[in-house]
Amino acid sequence: IFTSFTLPRRPRLLTLHSLFTKSIHDDERRMDHRYLSWQDVAKRRTLLDFSSSLTSSSFEGDEEVEPSSVLEYGRFQLGLFLSGVFIVALYVYAEFLHHVRMKRMHNGGYNKGLAEDSIEMRMAGTKKFDVLLEGGGGGGGGGGNTPDGSMISNSMQDMSDEDKKRSFANFTDSFGRQNSQSGNMSDAVGASPSTGDNGNVKFTNIGAMRILQGDADAIERARLILRSWAELFFILFVFYVCDRTNTFPERTKSYSRDFFIAIFVTLAAYGCYQTLRQSKTSAPLNREQTEEWKGWMQVLFLLYHYFKASEIYNAIRIFIAAYVWMTGFGNFSYYHVRKDFSVGRFSQMMWRLNFFVLFVCIALRNDYVLYYICPMHTLFTLFVYFSLLVFKEHNTSTNMIVAKMVILIVLVYVIWEVPGVFTVLFKPFEWLLSYTDPKKPDVNPMHEWFFRSGLDRYVWIYGMVCAFVHPKYEAFVRWVDEKPTKEKTVIQGLILTVNTIAAYWWYTTYYVLPKLEYNVVHPYTSWIPITIFIIFRNFSLTMRSYFIHIFCECGKITLETYISQFHIWLSSSVPNGQPGMLLGLFPEEYPVLNFMLCTAIYVGISQRIFMLTNDLKVACVPNANNRLLSLHAYFGVAWFIGMGIAGSALL
Repeated sequence: IFTSFTLPRRPRLLTLHSLFTKSIHDDERRMDHRYLSWQDVAKRRTLLDFSSSLTSSSFEGDEEVEPSSVLEYGRFQLGLFLSGVFIVALYVYAEFLHHVRMKRMHNGGYNKGLAEDSIEMRMAGTKKFDVLLEGGGGGGGGGGNTPDGSMISNSMQDMSDEDKKRSFANFTDSFGRQNSQSGNMSDAVGASPSTGDNGNVKFTNIGAMRILQGDADAIERARLILRSWAELFFILFVFYVCDRTNTFPERTKSYSRDFFIAIFVTLAAYGCYQTLRQSKTSAPLNREQTEEWKGWMQVLFLLYHYFKASEIYNAIRIFIAAYVWMTGFGNFSYYHVRKDFSVGRFSQMMWRLNFFVLFVCIALRNDYVLYYICPMHTLFTLFVYFSLLVFKEHNTSTNMIVAKMVILIVLVYVIWEVPGVFTVLFKPFEWLLSYTDPKKPDVNPMHEWFFRSGLDRYVWIYGMVCAFVHPKYEAFVRWVDEKPTKEKTVIQGLILTVNTIAAYWWYTTYYVLPKLEYNVVHPYTSWIPITIFIIFRNFSLTMRSYFIHIFCECGKITLETYISQFHIWLSSSVPNGQPGMLLGLFPEEYPVLNFMLCTAIYVGISQRIFMLTNDLKVACVPNANNRLLSLHAYFGVAWFIGMGIAGSALL
């Protein structure tokens, strides 16, 4: 399999290369943040350089270097391949065990649907590795209740509770597998998830360890989770084949303004006429509205990349700022209202942001910052979380919240605008946050992270401010709605007039600037169009009460579509390469058909990645048992170490 991949790779160990090869030429770099201000960097950098496509060649200045004929792989990359083979084999074995169990039950005269229900009841939910260790509700016993009632099929929902218990008891008595691990799990089953910690859980008892020990019952119980892992590894394999081999040809980007506009207008028109739905609430910035907002921005963002629509560069910058604004708005709303600073919930958030991108970085040997949205949102999420965690008992005080926001503004100013501070602060994380574009090897490897994170360094704080004043804004719009028709019309007309004037002023003053000049003012002005849009979108009850469902669905998978576009929609061919070409499934004479087919596959895979990420989050990141969560973390670290060792053995 390895020898069939003919594309050369540069010698480099994944994204951790700086741990082993420290640069000694920083003084020769063209971008040194110890001496350059933010304005200097912004003037020299564009969003994404699609001006010329990447090929299998690497570049040193203007001189083209012939690629090496030797295939080179990272140790973690090979270890990930072995892990994928192992997981797929385990899943096949789990399906075999399940099939054998069903066949035995069928031969024993049991109703097939009832037998399926009994197995699911005994397993107490197959969406988690360790639901029995988390306890609660008779999860591992014969009580006949599952943590999630949706796991019981229709054949059993029609039965009485007594019939269910009798059927379950008959099943477990006949096959004697219910208590096969009672000696290992007796201490854990009775634990209550409300305790948040279970000191009786042992590392050798968690589901993953029991699977490695060959426990057939644990393997069968984890059948659906193993299926999710197998699907994930298959998707990574597809990424590799599409973007790192010559299996599919590359196509050149071309931009047609008419075609670009036609695609978006057609999608928007279809959404308005066919998927317009009423929101569950008429509150401003409700969940459906923000998902819709993310969705239509993501569509334009992706089309911008696909067609190289450089004329809307400034608009794309605003869209990315709006995503970052939502990071501050959403996280502040959750932590300030619910006051849930639990380790489990925080870990699930980090999983959502970084799980898939971590595996993609390993499989494709790309740097983390190539997918800069992930580290940027992670950083600002950490800022929001820890700013509210400190003195959290005083978060109900307006003065405390204002003080925290002022401190955050000062902190951001010092980090990004005082020369040298950024370099010193992020130096320990250079192994994780450095990025070297193969077309620009002489640029400081921390420049990309400095530029990306700096462009939207303030807007997430503005998101926190908006979340804090959101109750007052909601009260204001409801007050307007309750006014008599004449007064309401006058107030809404005044709001629209002022907002339109502000939009025109911002457009003529800032938006029309050339992109390099716009980069300089963007960090300080991006909040203006965001505020204008929020006011337009929520100025009336009708506007707040409806949303376009198709854009809402697109908004749910923005992270997955962002990551996947690099490898199964666009093409870069080399590690860390910017996607300057298109994936080709049709001959070059059929660009529209190629766009349609690639887009259908790409969106479908992104949707599936979203579902897999959530399924595996439930399985691997329990939010109600800190002890179990820590054991899963230990297992994950041990597994990655094992991947490195196994990969080294193959090099």
